[in-house]
Formats: sequence, structure tokens, C-alpha cells
Amino acid sequence: MRTVLDEARMWQVHAIVYRNDLQLILAEMFVGEPDDNIVDPNPVLQMILRETRPIEVRDDSRLMVVRFSRTVSWQVVDESFTSWNDNEECDDESTIQIITRSKYLDYVHENHGWFRETVGLAQLYRVVTANEVIDVVAFEPPTIVPWKSGT
Repeated sequence: MRTVLDEARMWQVHAIVYRNDLQLILAEMFVGEPDDNIVDPNPVLQMILRETRPIEVRDDSRLMVVRFSRTVSWQVVDESFTSWNDNEECDDESTIQIITRSKYLDYVHENHGWFRETVGLAQLYRVVTANEVIDVVAFEPPTIVPWKSGT
């Protein structure tokens, strides 16, 4: 699902708010400058460190709100503990993906599937950030707007 979020290299979760709807406030990340002060006695590691650049939030980073107005369920998982499953089917490699087959979606249908009879079908959306993977089962696609303080 191509969106404005795909214009950035990466996003970091700034905040997650749930009040009548789910709001993911994301901060844009940029590739920073290497830190020449890092020293390691291992020459191979030193070479890797010399070529490494941080991905960081800056003062000029955009803040965006990804808003899901009607959700069934959602989960936040530390990206470090995420195991990508070859059985999953998604539309592309965008920041927000539409997942058509996954164990999480099976779990939601099996344990919370009453929504299909009362409201209708829902879709699984995955938001991939630098440190979190957020799966959201929702009835409508998210809206994405710039974040304004106090909203």
C-alpha cells in the first residue's frame, strides 16, 4: 500500500494513542553522519564501524499520524523479536502493507471473528517502523496526515 510514508527512509514510533480510534504518531528518520570517535581494537570491526551511519530522528523530521478509525484488534511487537513468516502474503514492501494471509489474522478470525457477522469484513494492515511492527485489523484503510501538536 503505497503512501506518503514511503517517501522517507524509515519511521520511528513517537507515540501510540487509542481514544475512539487508533493513532500511530510516527517520526521521520534520516541517515546520519558516521561517528569517527568510535574505536575498536578489532580491525575488521573498526572498518565496519567506520562505514556505519546511524538512522536518526532530527529536528526537521516530519511527524505523521496514521489513523485507523474502526479497529477490531491491534498488536505492537518489538521488531527485534519479529520472525518474518514465508506463509504470509502481503501486497508489497511499503511502510504500510496489506496482509491477506497470516497467523495473526487467523488468530483474530478464530478468537474475535464475530465482527464478520455484525459489521463485515476487515483487513489486516502492517505498519513497519525502525523498532516496532504494528499489526492492525481494521474495517477501513488508515488515513495519514501531518501531526499537529495538541491533536
